[in-house]
Amino acid sequence: MKYPHSIPLRRTNEEVLAGDARCRMVLSSAATKWKDILVEEHHLPSIELADVTYKRHVVVINIGHSAIWESKKEGRFRRVFKARGAISFFLNHQPFSGRLKVARGVLANVLLLALNPVFVSRVADGLGLDSDGIELVERQGSTDPTLHHIGMALRAGVETGVALDPMYGEALSTALVVHLLREHGASVLGQRRQYGGLPRDKLARAVEYIRDQLDTDLTVSGIAQAVYMSPYHFTRLFKESTGQSPYQYVVDARVRKAKELLTTGKFTISEVAHHVGFVDQSHLTRHFKRVFGLTPKKLLSGRRPEIVI
Repeated sequence: MKYPHSIPLRRTNEEVLAGDARCRMVLSSAATKWKDILVEEHHLPSIELADVTYKRHVVVINIGHSAIWESKKEGRFRRVFKARGAISFFLNHQPFSGRLKVARGVLANVLLLALNPVFVSRVADGLGLDSDGIELVERQGSTDPTLHHIGMALRAGVETGVALDPMYGEALSTALVVHLLREHGASVLGQRRQYGGLPRDKLARAVEYIRDQLDTDLTVSGIAQAVYMSPYHFTRLFKESTGQSPYQYVVDARVRKAKELLTTGKFTISEVAHHVGFVDQSHLTRHFKRVFGLTPKKLLSGRRPEIVI
């Protein structure tokens, strides 16, 4: 499958770097409803790059064979061994040069997570930070299990089709930015801790909003806006109140509503999936079985009246 190339490298004069015919993109989130993050998986041969930049903050995770990254910055040469799981972090509009070296006949397999800098600033504002003073730090070849875990969850979302749900991408990209600010920023976050979860009126309003909007493309930012809170603080306090993240709560609310509609006997499974906001029937079936231990078809077959002869 061919994917649109959404995380291009550019020369310092803003010219888009011509693609190497030997490089292949094998996965992309470009066609999803994710607004603030782009995810791509690339297979790369040994390549050399000179004075190039990204227009986004880009996390690169090595998910394949080990490789060597040789770079030169501010007159200093550096050679980094990148084992499976190694993380590199490139800042937007920061030029870099380097040479990727892999064994003969082998392709490097890397996952790229490209974040919109405006989104990063928005999350920082929600944390009570001065977004104008944000200073993220480049990394080359370090390990970060949390970043790796988030990256693989995003990749799995694209592969399985969960990526079509905007809340999935929004939740993980927010978690990614918070982690970057906390672990890869120039200063330590000093957020004020608030215990006890959401105030009762805000929790009731959030739940009401979710129930009223199940058939729409719900987002954490939309729910948070309905209760006049930043997405980050809303997510944390909502989980304290309910034991679930907003994404988990919305999915389970959709499943419960689906069961209610199915038991009326008025709708097909496909119609119900559409009514409660699932991407399609298979998306509903997967979560329905997780929550209730049986598929929607099993539920319907168990409710059919017996024919008496």
